[in-house]
Amino acid sequence: MTFLALVLALVLRGVPPLPENLAINPWIIALGFAAFSLLIYGACSLYAARWRFASLFDLFGIFKAVCILTAVLLLADYILSPRLGEGAKLLGGRTLAIYWCVQVILLGGPRIAYRAYRAWRRQTAHNRDPLSAVVIGRAADADSVIRAVEAGVAGPIRVFGIISPVIQETGQAVRGIPVWGTTDQLETIVRSAAERGITLQRAIIAPEALHTGPLMEDVIGAFRRMGIATIRLDVAHSMDTAKPLRLHAVIDDDLLIRPLVEVAEEPLKVFVSGKRVVVTGGGGSIGSELVLRSAQFGAAAVLVLEHSEAALHAVLDRVELEKRPGDAPVEGRLCDIRDRARMMTLMADFAPDVVFHAAALKHVPHLEREVSDAVRTNVLGTVNTADAAVAAGATAFVLISTDKATEPVSILGATKRLAEMYIQALDAAQLLTADMARARTRLVAVRFGNVLGTAGSVVPRFRAQIEAGGPVTVTDPAMVRYFMTRRESTDLLWTAARITAEATSIGRSAILVLNMGQPVRIADLAERMIKLAGFEPGKGVDIVFTGSRPGERMSEILFEETEPRLDIGIRGIVAAEARAPTMSQLQPVFKRLETAAMAGDDVRSREIIAELVADLRVPARVIPLREASEGGSEKQA
Repeated sequence: MTFLALVLALVLRGVPPLPENLAINPWIIALGFAAFSLLIYGACSLYAARWRFASLFDLFGIFKAVCILTAVLLLADYILSPRLGEGAKLLGGRTLAIYWCVQVILLGGPRIAYRAYRAWRRQTAHNRDPLSAVVIGRAADADSVIRAVEAGVAGPIRVFGIISPVIQETGQAVRGIPVWGTTDQLETIVRSAAERGITLQRAIIAPEALHTGPLMEDVIGAFRRMGIATIRLDVAHSMDTAKPLRLHAVIDDDLLIRPLVEVAEEPLKVFVSGKRVVVTGGGGSIGSELVLRSAQFGAAAVLVLEHSEAALHAVLDRVELEKRPGDAPVEGRLCDIRDRARMMTLMADFAPDVVFHAAALKHVPHLEREVSDAVRTNVLGTVNTADAAVAAGATAFVLISTDKATEPVSILGATKRLAEMYIQALDAAQLLTADMARARTRLVAVRFGNVLGTAGSVVPRFRAQIEAGGPVTVTDPAMVRYFMTRRESTDLLWTAARITAEATSIGRSAILVLNMGQPVRIADLAERMIKLAGFEPGKGVDIVFTGSRPGERMSEILFEETEPRLDIGIRGIVAAEARAPTMSQLQPVFKRLETAAMAGDDVRSREIIAELVADLRVPARVIPLREASEGGSEKQA
């Protein structure tokens, strides 16, 4: 190409190609220069790049290399030409300018053409019957989606246009895809496309556009009314080069909360690798996610403990369905955490390194009625699990608690606070034991907000009410809650296990909480979900306020004032040093509480709980089962 560029430059300059009577054959000079150019191209990394991935970086390398070669020709023309000819320049400025242009074209053109050819072949192979689509988002944001579609990794999709929220971008194009109009012209754009023979089947929301809040709610609602499915690029997978990009249906979780808190996975994978993991309540929403993620992170083995046969079967079925090469083996055992002897046996036989305690009763209205049952599971069940983990020599024990355990006013919060107290006291008690031959089990509590999409939580409840035509029931207009995703919850749990086991930044037992930003008003959440479904609040679907229920408060508190904060050096996770009674102070109270709970004495159980939980001042009364079931459930984890 270099030799050809020199020849074409001489031909195109329009004068006799070379002066006569040269001392050296000019073709030898051209071949020598072409050979010299190989060194320049190598230095500019032209041979390191594959043509199928040609990009602006490669074009910059070509630009740099050609500039260097042109400068060499310029110097040679001024220094050597007078000695080879009769004082005349061999090339001249015009020839060098032509050479520069021709050389860039000859080096860059084949690369661009080859990449275009490969992209065409790939699209032809993958998109034999493509779905017609439009991308929603600013032109710059749409670029990543269009690239994924061009690469053929997003499935059989063909993008015909872009709909941008910025009116100034109308008429522009990204990678040859035109911007058809703005987001307030959706119906007109879809109708116009249909008149041109383009029946849109998908609307792809650019990742950055998901955070534009109310605008995207209206856009998704409009597409749903028109029967066009909205999908999104899987941002989490797109950041992992080992996994293909994937497109998923846009779900309510994508728009309900603040930007996700990203926890570095590599330190977690290093910690998980080779660990034996136990998950109690592993058939639940969070437990099953934790089981799957532990297996994929490289654990040596995972044991699921679950008292529900159906839930245990479902999680093991899901693990088998999503199993990848190299995933840890997962086994499950039917076990009630109230059965102390069985917990001790199973833990001892499995010999875990890390224990996640997710099993609990978690519905506020039901636990206000069933106090003794709440104590037997949330308090005594935690005692059994923690003691079994310590006896089995586990390195770390992680209790999944709730933000309702902070200054609790409900039985759910109070029993979870007692569970926190016990593991904190047990963690401290191990420091006083004289037996140093056995490694100490570290125990930590993790307080959760409401986890989006978990069974019985507010989001599925609202979704079911909307699908039924309404009304959507909200307890109080002023009620607010913290929200987090399942992925954030599992990352937080493994982070808690890691920093607790390593004990580099936490000396005493600690409480960890994800930084969930500002709490979300439940009434606003209901309105947004109604819009996402394609309706208007108060017109298509009504919102009805039913009044707060026993045990509920308007907002949750993440930490008590007496819990000093700790810096653990991990962005997005907040920790506090636990303040709890000693084991000698707890055991007599827990013994009386166990006696009352086992006897089914709800009133006496509540009175004993109040001895340790001063904020539990809700008067005891019998709550009709119908009332306990109405209005949805405020469920954490």
